[in-house]
Amino acid sequence: MSDLAERAAGPDEDLDAAIDQARAAVSAVLHAATAGEGSVLVAKARAVLADLLDQRMTRATARLDAGDPGAVRAARADRDEAIAVTAALLYALPPGEPAWREVALTVGRLSYDRYRDAWPDPEPPDPDDLDAACDLLLRGARAEEADERTALYLFLALRDRKRLLASPADAAELVTWGRRLATFPEAGGLGRGSLHNMLEAELVTRTESPGRPAAWWIPRQRLALG
Repeated sequence: MSDLAERAAGPDEDLDAAIDQARAAVSAVLHAATAGEGSVLVAKARAVLADLLDQRMTRATARLDAGDPGAVRAARADRDEAIAVTAALLYALPPGEPAWREVALTVGRLSYDRYRDAWPDPEPPDPDDLDAACDLLLRGARAEEADERTALYLFLALRDRKRLLASPADAAELVTWGRRLATFPEAGGLGRGSLHNMLEAELVTRTESPGRPAAWWIPRQRLALG
């Protein structure tokens, strides 16, 4: 597996070859796996493949020509495969496994990327992707130590789910993660002022009767981001 990592750091052709080899390795260990050591080998093989796919997606996204349908299809295919491989890895890990949280965050981020597909001609967004994003990111992240990227993903995913189904739990988490995001100077690229306005727009709601709060309304003082 170390040879694959070295090749992945090279040109695109080497990364493509490393991915093909990693796929073959996953297939081989799946056919040969038994309980115990076999399952460990499967997990390791899936982890390598998932990492390689993530590297290729990162490269492709950085230079993706949205006007090239073939490039967009390839990027989407890699993302779908990365979700499938990483989710299989996640569900094979015990919740107490040290790697569980990081794998959960990865599946959550990828699921939200697919839900909010920004590339041309996307499929209709699947609420199951949004649920996976929110639930896995919430389980994997810790507000007091989450990085800016994770806080941004959680804030946006919770905002989107709240728009589909107003939930008191999601509303409370949205405030928590909005506050966490506001601790970073750029607030995930949103800017603190814009973030504060977004929170007010999302959470301070009114019913048809002026001044009457909705059931899950959050008092304005809870929006103070400090």
